[in-house]
Amino acid sequence: MPSNELRKVLIVGAGGTNIGNHIARTLAADPCFTVSVLSRRSDASYPPNTSVISIPSGDASHADYVSAFRGQDVVISAIGAAGKPKERIMIDAAIEAGVKRFFPSESGLDNTNPAARKLCPIFDMKGGMVDYLRSKESSGLSWTAVPTGMWLDWALDPSLAFIGIDIAHHTVKYWAQGSHKLTFTTLPTAADGIRHILKHPAETANKVVPIRNFEASQAGIVAELEKLQGVKYTITHVDHEQLIAQARAKWDAEQDIMAALQLVAAGFLLPGYGSNFVEGEGRWKVGNGVIGLEAGDVTFGGVVKAAVEKYT
Repeated sequence: MPSNELRKVLIVGAGGTNIGNHIARTLAADPCFTVSVLSRRSDASYPPNTSVISIPSGDASHADYVSAFRGQDVVISAIGAAGKPKERIMIDAAIEAGVKRFFPSESGLDNTNPAARKLCPIFDMKGGMVDYLRSKESSGLSWTAVPTGMWLDWALDPSLAFIGIDIAHHTVKYWAQGSHKLTFTTLPTAADGIRHILKHPAETANKVVPIRNFEASQAGIVAELEKLQGVKYTITHVDHEQLIAQARAKWDAEQDIMAALQLVAAGFLLPGYGSNFVEGEGRWKVGNGVIGLEAGDVTFGGVVKAAVEKYT
């Protein structure tokens, strides 16, 4: 390991099967790291080779987080959108506990993009958390935000159909004719990106480090699915201007999380919000090369094929 600076890692949000669990499994399999997970539930299950640090259920206090974080080099937040406001408490606690590096629950697209922040309250909260971390750099706490694009393996789960594609029922809801190419990774790639970042602490301190596998459009994904499944998809079209207006109004009136998630989908599936990391408005210096992340074995066709085999 190039540096032992970031060795003891605590993950907040490692239950279930989403990104936090993948990060915990990936880091726990690497002998360079000692991995703990924060738990509010006695019946929750976590990956092997991880230690469980308990915290009171409900609204944990600043002191609770300080106690849980003490002795850790790194805190990785993998909490969902509903818990995002709690990250500011976690950041303050991490500073008091002497944590060296904090990873906010970033993922997704460029949450610092002004258009994205104006579109969606979740993007705005995430962008605001990066702003807050920047304001705390003088405290000694460093940070890394890791946009990962959309996780294609997750998005093709028909129980979610998050990008409007239902591979079980062969339907698609196109946004803007399905032509916008967005950046994708997979959950394993995203987790491995975190592992590589931890091994490059100097290069990634106080930076946004985007990672990617490939870019694809809704239409391109459907074409690949039709080829693999031997069917034609039923196509409908989203009136995205109307949907955005209605979702924004519902969020403003009721703080409705489902409305916010519709706005998340809009940010990914429409141009102008930073969801393509290599072209146009979202163009960044992608971090794969900086951190030595080799993701060449993860291909667009391979991920789509694996989803078809798993879900149909």
